[in-house]
Amino acid sequence: MSTPEMHTLAGAFALDAVSDIERAEFSRHLEQCDSCAQEVAELRATAARLGAAMAEEPPPEFKDRVMTAMHATRQLPPRTRPGSPDRQRRSARAPRWAVVVAAAAAVVGLAAGGVFGGIALTQQQELQSAQTQLDQAKDRYAPVAALLAAPDAKTAHGEAPTGGGVTVVLSKSLNRVMVMDAGLPAQAGGKVYEAWLITGKDAPRSAGVIASAADGGLVVAEGVGSADHLAVSLEQAGGSPSGAPTEVLMSMPVPA
Repeated sequence: MSTPEMHTLAGAFALDAVSDIERAEFSRHLEQCDSCAQEVAELRATAARLGAAMAEEPPPEFKDRVMTAMHATRQLPPRTRPGSPDRQRRSARAPRWAVVVAAAAAVVGLAAGGVFGGIALTQQQELQSAQTQLDQAKDRYAPVAALLAAPDAKTAHGEAPTGGGVTVVLSKSLNRVMVMDAGLPAQAGGKVYEAWLITGKDAPRSAGVIASAADGGLVVAEGVGSADHLAVSLEQAGGSPSGAPTEVLMSMPVPA
């Protein structure tokens, strides 16, 4: 049986940020609720596009170093009963190899996600550099993660006449919106795409320039307010010099 609160789990479920009990309950809920099923599918697709846009291919030597460290690491001995001498000896020496195994596993996972690219983890200073870059990545994309996980996050997709379009994720509770490039054609001469929030007949408000694909291909803006439409314009490098759209390519309703 579904409850009103169950609808608020769509974002967390899409990002696998729920407990086992919540996952089971919400999975049953999805069988009865078409709107939540559609929202979960859209949020997962958006998260996948976001991950693909930010991914970087690690260099071959990166994998070689990780695999070398793994082969040089002692494996876990067979399990024994709690309190046995073997278990006690294994616990005593665990700190010597557990750190290496954990580090290797973490590196493989982070490389697959494209966070570290070509960072070598053979010296302490490189480990510190890796941690710094991870912290920076967390800070940079924290607003995006919070938006995708917001209970009231809504998504919408818009197509541009020139090809491609944008994916929009909006949360009224966070008063935040993300506009993500979904295949907009590259422009020559340094021109960029700029997103705009429109409320009724008021003048459009810039939500910012949509970053290049190399920088995530998106823009996150605060202060959605009562905006009911979103537009995308083509502007010179740096955005509109006049504070108003120069060449509007597309307009769409914001997710409701």
